Amino acid sequence: MKIAFLGDLALFGRFCLKQNRDVFIYLENVAEYLKQHNLVVANLEAPFSEDARAYGAKSAHIRSAPENIDILKYLGITHVSLANNHMGDFGLEGFAGTKNLLEKSGIVHFGTGGNQVKIDGADARVALMGYCAYNTNPLLTTDHFKEGVNVLDVKHVIDDMDANTLEGYVNIISVHSGQEHVPMPSQEDVRFARGLARRSPYVYFGHHPHVIQGVEEWLGSTIFYSLGNFLFDDIYTPRNGTKPLITLSEANKTGLIATVEILGNRITDWSFIPLYLGRERLLIEDEVSNFDMQEINAHLADVYGVEYSNKRALCISEYLLGRKAKRNLSWYLRRLNLNSVGMILNARRNNYLQKIHFKSQLGFLD
Repeated sequence: MKIAFLGDLALFGRFCLKQNRDVFIYLENVAEYLKQHNLVVANLEAPFSEDARAYGAKSAHIRSAPENIDILKYLGITHVSLANNHMGDFGLEGFAGTKNLLEKSGIVHFGTGGNQVKIDGADARVALMGYCAYNTNPLLTTDHFKEGVNVLDVKHVIDDMDANTLEGYVNIISVHSGQEHVPMPSQEDVRFARGLARRSPYVYFGHHPHVIQGVEEWLGSTIFYSLGNFLFDDIYTPRNGTKPLITLSEANKTGLIATVEILGNRITDWSFIPLYLGRERLLIEDEVSNFDMQEINAHLADVYGVEYSNKRALCISEYLLGRKAKRNLSWYLRRLNLNSVGMILNARRNNYLQKIHFKSQLGFLD
């Protein structure tokens, strides 16, 4: 069984059929490449919703027009994880509508309601599981909505993984976690990913940072900490007017398509190719210039060292300073509202829940 993994996928802006009828031309070479795989799995970041109202306190709510489901079908995407921080952006209506549309289109979703997807192929058995960390500030999680987004709880992941291994399945774990726009995974995420590898060989499929964070093989497991963006555009909000809230950097435009081959209950091979969000088309493989995976991976050599901690802290600081530099008094005045208060309260609550469900449970992996 040959499986392809795609990073953050959100079909709005220039990747929306309503705004750009040439999307299929843009994706033609990628669609052809993905045909080589038995399964194509993506992180579906934006819900399919047309009229639903925005839900919850957030800096940006993102969604995709329902007709863009045709793009997923054109790419041959077979499975999508819904365990991410934007799937609840348009409340229960957008959440349920997305699942219904996927099901009608024959695309299998996972990562909600505590569910997973098990696939019994002719030559391999795999289990797809999806989890969203509280550090991404998700909405509609399973802790307050039974059918909501699966929470990244270490003990639950271990229990699910061990049960699947006993049944002869190779675990594929989709994880939405980390700091956006920082090319280095947190020490906690690395400890988690490597710790799971001590239980049995599995595949870690990470996303949310919107940049590549490195790839490694660990005790027979394949770990993609973050594949970066697959399809994602600049983000605009009503409060920002014609200026984007987030403009894609070069790092945001570069991602990976990962491939894993599984035979029986073993990972027999894995690889990746780079991609770049070009103006005229999505570039892949040799078309991507100045790509150096060895340089990207270099920081993984000593993740628990002081130098790594300092370098990652500097990356976060530079990113935050870059955001503040774009803000003036007018920017802050426009955000003196209940939404901003709600965002602050949610962040504090989610920081606490991240400690309870994740950081305090990492000892289970030692």
